[in-house]
Amino acid sequence: MIYYIYYILGIVMIPGIIMGIWAQSKVFSTFNHYNKIETKHGKSASEVARYMLDSVGCVDTKIKPIKGELTDNFDPRNNTVSLSESVYNERSVASIGVACHEIGHVIQHKEKYAPIQVRNKLVPVINVLGYFAWPLIFIGLIAEIIFYATFAKWLIWVGVGVYALNTIFCLITLPIERNASKRAYKMLVSTGEMDEKEAEGVKKVLDAASLTYVAALVTSILSLLRLLLFIFIAREK
Repeated sequence: MIYYIYYILGIVMIPGIIMGIWAQSKVFSTFNHYNKIETKHGKSASEVARYMLDSVGCVDTKIKPIKGELTDNFDPRNNTVSLSESVYNERSVASIGVACHEIGHVIQHKEKYAPIQVRNKLVPVINVLGYFAWPLIFIGLIAEIIFYATFAKWLIWVGVGVYALNTIFCLITLPIERNASKRAYKMLVSTGEMDEKEAEGVKKVLDAASLTYVAALVTSILSLLRLLLFIFIAREK
């Protein structure tokens, strides 16, 4: 019975699911619109990204193409910016905006931007402890409901705390992504790679992309709420 309660409470997740679908739709529609608009200088996204990296002294940072659409990322472990097929060789406002967003992440790491330092330390903790959240909660509930164990509530709330780390991760990620987008916009304008009218298109693309992180945060909060409701109902039965 306890097992089914959690899935019945899935209704709590509906707003997050709707928002996630809307955010993804907004990202692809905005990207596709500005991906049809070429920049005045005619450089490819990878060329602009290389110029941006060199201009801030990140000459050792590599750029490589990867498969997929909007799968762009920066991996600090191998100091490599990976640009998707829909970005790497393209010369559009959208593709250059996405590429420069990743350069924003490179600069964040170079400057030891505080939020990204915190997030980097949180990743291995989540990867290790994430496996223990549900076992702790279920063991705690069983120990409390069946055996009336006094230590049970501590197991439950430790499990909730571990589960909540994902929400904290999403909360930290949102300002990191928005900051990278702001850096991209400022770099493009200050270096003269784009005028303000072109850069406004970049801003719209990156603002749309940030909605996916807002949706992820909302979904994570709702998931945590769902878990808390599940625990409350299970303990009442």
